[in-house]
Amino acid sequence: MFKEGRMRLPNPAALRVFVAVVEEGGVGRAALSLGITQPAVSQYLRALEEQVGHPLFERRGRHLVLSRVGEALLPEARRVVQALEEFQLVARAWDRLEAGQVVLGASTTMATYVVPAFLARFHQAHPGVRVHLESGSSERLAERLRLGELELAVLEGVEHWEGYSRHLFYEDELVLIVPPEHPWAGREEIPPEWLAQESLVVRKPGSMTWRVLERAFEQAGLELNPAFYTDNNEVTKRLVMAGAGVGIVSRVVIQPNLKVGNLKALRLGPPVGELRRYFWLIHPKSLSNPAAEALVQLML
Repeated sequence: MFKEGRMRLPNPAALRVFVAVVEEGGVGRAALSLGITQPAVSQYLRALEEQVGHPLFERRGRHLVLSRVGEALLPEARRVVQALEEFQLVARAWDRLEAGQVVLGASTTMATYVVPAFLARFHQAHPGVRVHLESGSSERLAERLRLGELELAVLEGVEHWEGYSRHLFYEDELVLIVPPEHPWAGREEIPPEWLAQESLVVRKPGSMTWRVLERAFEQAGLELNPAFYTDNNEVTKRLVMAGAGVGIVSRVVIQPNLKVGNLKALRLGPPVGELRRYFWLIHPKSLSNPAAEALVQLML
């Protein structure tokens, strides 16, 4: 039906005009409904008829009626116009944060104890936006971020990457934890060499917690000799509460326990001293997703 040769897609505006002329019952009414002039309507129709190669309307007296070709094309034109309108609605909804989605990664500690409060606030502000939160090790999530599988991530131990923005998100520290009946429970600080007298519960080698501890103890000339390795902060706390030993975890992990009093937090004295941890919010400098941009602003 379309002219032979290199195929060109119809002008969406011309299809909208074609449908409007049919539904409004004439060129003048269509022009009013579309907010354009009658000559513009006629021009769109002529261009579409030229592309189709056949008249879309026939004049009978003072009235325009659809030609056979026009009758055949009208349902398809309506489907295209409806699809375009739905396209505009979706685009507008994403732009206004009435819809959309964000894929966020966060290290296990941050995903469990810090990020949920931010996501709750984000959901209250933008209930139509879905958030996919993935937790795991900072190394694995960093790789996924650089592959484009995540839009932003909260990670530990990340240097500056070219093409990415890095914002300090959370500052934490590692502390020693003991049950309230432990002889050390009344102290604020203990000498790190005392750990040799106790069964030590720590995160497994390879974790960021272990790396911070190992580096600090090596610099202090001391040796770490754990009795238990875990891959979960909650398991570490449970072992300590059960009397299996003393543990070392992030302070943020034990905030609920400090409130109820079933664990006590102590600092390690010199030569180890304070053990700081820094978590960074990382994302590409150019974010094309308005929902991701809004989440970054909320988290800063």
